[in-house]
Amino acid sequence: MTFRLMADERALNFLNSLDAKDQRVIKAKLKILRDNPYPGSDGDKEKLHTNKKRESYRLDIARTFTVIYNISSDENLVYITHIMPIEKAHRRYGRI
Repeated sequence: MTFRLMADERALNFLNSLDAKDQRVIKAKLKILRDNPYPGSDGDKEKLHTNKKRESYRLDIARTFTVIYNISSDENLVYITHIMPIEKAHRRYGRI
């Protein structure tokens, strides 16, 4: 099953503000979400334990960036809500 990727405008703006190398690295890693967005052995993906109704997941990229996303399996859709530096993501989700 292949999932479609969609991204929030803020996530796209952040991605477009990065240099070309960082954009390439992030885009290459995002491709794994099309084949399998669920946590497992094929990437650094993890389910976040938040209080929201919708389940959120994160993908760490090159120990530099974190992508936060939601999965709609009935629509085969991965919705990217945030792309941010990994330090900011850790502070946001209380891991530091």
